[in-house]
Amino acid sequence: MKRFGTLAVAAMVTTSIFGGEAPARSASDIPAMTPNLGEELEQVLKQLFAQHGVNTAGVGIIRDAELVWTGYFGQQRPGVPASEETLFNIASITKVVTAETILRLVDQGALSLNEAMAAYWMDPDIADDPRTRQLTPRMALNHTTGFPNWRFFLEDNRLRFVNDPGTAYGYSGEGYEYLARYAEAKLEKPFDALVRETVFKPIGIKAASYQIDERLFDRIARPLDRDGEFHGHFCRPGGWCREADTYNAAADMVVNVPDHAAFMIAVMRGDGYGEKLVEERNRVQTVKGDQASVDCHRVPEDLCPRKQGFGLGWEVLDYGEEKLLTHGGSDWAQVALNYFYTDSHDGLIVFLNVPMPEGLAAMADAVEAIDPVSPLIELYRMRAEKAARQAD
Repeated sequence: MKRFGTLAVAAMVTTSIFGGEAPARSASDIPAMTPNLGEELEQVLKQLFAQHGVNTAGVGIIRDAELVWTGYFGQQRPGVPASEETLFNIASITKVVTAETILRLVDQGALSLNEAMAAYWMDPDIADDPRTRQLTPRMALNHTTGFPNWRFFLEDNRLRFVNDPGTAYGYSGEGYEYLARYAEAKLEKPFDALVRETVFKPIGIKAASYQIDERLFDRIARPLDRDGEFHGHFCRPGGWCREADTYNAAADMVVNVPDHAAFMIAVMRGDGYGEKLVEERNRVQTVKGDQASVDCHRVPEDLCPRKQGFGLGWEVLDYGEEKLLTHGGSDWAQVALNYFYTDSHDGLIVFLNVPMPEGLAAMADAVEAIDPVSPLIELYRMRAEKAARQAD
């Protein structure tokens, strides 16, 4: 058993919330939230978000597959405080929604994890490369397509293989975009429609959008740069903006905290597909090697996973009988995180609108305030340190 330990929020410590010794709990449980503790946590988070210059934040705590606490901080837009109605751009967490859509379609027999996507879709940039015919949905979900993260990182902006398919881990948004194009080509339906029909509607998600919908802009938390300037929704400070009515299978979905909690609870329970696919999803299929999220030199021995890497869509920290499934997302003005423990069905959602590296440091403090034994705290500390060095 572990102790609900100290809070890393300036000089504040957990005993100031508990008023005495903190209760013992399992490392795979999110601490229980009583009304008094909820009020104290809200004040702690309010203070730390202010310290880190967070513009907007939404937090959700799940215990035993139930959303038990939410907190909203900052402004949705000038004059409108953040609330449960506020939509957050969750960046790369979009990938787990894409993955959930694919898994449900696999369970229905509409798609297969191991079929050649080339029978239905080939990107023109790699159509003449014979390795294209080796690509499968499984490779896209566990990040072994051999693609770079994005083709625009390459000198000629053309998609190509940087590894042979299925041979090595390589985190790739291109792989998820490829997967979505394959699914919509095979099923002859736009992928955003498949997401709505396969995931949003069955779960009851109403406050989310997979594509860029200008009608929702007033409800989306505004991303601001370090000078407090708003450059537009789905825009970058340099002036580039996403086009309306488009989608990206790897990024930029918007959702509010309660609806994302409903999504996570459905995933915890394995709703929409059978036990075999749940086991596949929760199994480490691709080891990340020196890119592992948990640096076992920086955490206590019992927080070092036996194995860690990607399953199907989710990153998996394998502790034996217990696993932690997680995915993060970050962009120039967003830092987002979700995770849950497979045994306890406890989970955490933290959506932040704030430039990096401030957002990475704020995420580390927020997670430690809520789940002090989370193995992901040191990941965000490490990323914040690296971002700060690069910013200097």
